[in-house]
Amino acid sequence: MEKTSAYRSSKLIFLLVLASIGIVSYQNQTAYAGACGSTEGDCDQDGFTPSEGDCDDYNANIYPGHGSCSVPIKEINEVIIDVQELANEGEITSAQSNALLVKLESAIKKIESDKISGAIGSLNAFINQIKAFIPKVIDPEIGNQLILDVQNIIMILKTG
Repeated sequence: MEKTSAYRSSKLIFLLVLASIGIVSYQNQTAYAGACGSTEGDCDQDGFTPSEGDCDDYNANIYPGHGSCSVPIKEINEVIIDVQELANEGEITSAQSNALLVKLESAIKKIESDKISGAIGSLNAFINQIKAFIPKVIDPEIGNQLILDVQNIIMILKTG
């Protein structure tokens, strides 16, 4: 009879340990998903979060400016050309052009320094400046196209 009792005790202890492991494992997965499932976690510990433009936060070798993330410097340069053309055509003054160009050039420098959040901030400042120029300075059709172009650049930075 003692063998049966010892067997039942061992079986009960084994089941309790197994249940504990299951509970701890579930809680650990939930905590991990909370950090990595959001834009605030850095799952792969590469120093970039999805909100900073990490397009693959499960691969430490892929982050803005490295790996397969897109870096839209070419697209920013195209917007720079558009702004310069507006100044050359007299649509905006040279001071207005410079105010816009500074923001775009700042975004490029920040991308090159892997400061994606800062680049996005500079691009948002550009958008705000364009909105301030519509309709008194810049034709709404032209201004809205510039805003759309820069919003697309921001999306590239955020998603890679």
